[in-house]
Amino acid sequence: MIASFFRRLEATAVEYLLISGQATILYGAATFSEDVDLWVQPSPLNLARFVDVLRASGARYYKLTPPFTVENLERGHGFHFVLPSEPPDPDVYLDVMGRPPRVESFEAAVKNARHFETDFGRVHTVGIKDLVELKKTQRPSDYPIIGRLALALLEDPAT
Repeated sequence: MIASFFRRLEATAVEYLLISGQATILYGAATFSEDVDLWVQPSPLNLARFVDVLRASGARYYKLTPPFTVENLERGHGFHFVLPSEPPDPDVYLDVMGRPPRVESFEAAVKNARHFETDFGRVHTVGIKDLVELKKTQRPSDYPIIGRLALALLEDPAT
């Protein structure tokens, strides 16, 4: 399911960035993450494309959230979905934001983004410096990850 979801994002030209746990894995600061977190560019056209991908993927809400609108994305609300999988694979939890905390605008983040070629196709991923800012959550478990991301940046400043 997750592979087809990312392929649909690419095919429909959804502007997004992978953030949080799954992004740390791609940068080599591997952590276990049970969900996928996306930063979606909050514009009417992009939101319409993203909703089309959600529908085609059979996604459903799994937490009460405000209406899924551009205005609420811009306010920083999080939206929580489940992407159903075929047994025995588990369903995939998907968290979506339009304005994550501690980082600049989506447009600024895209300039520093990295695109990874994966088994799921091309995955647009937030830049490592923005990822560090996003991981500054005051959760003790995030500090070792931040350290590994900093080391990855020092080893390859081009990331």
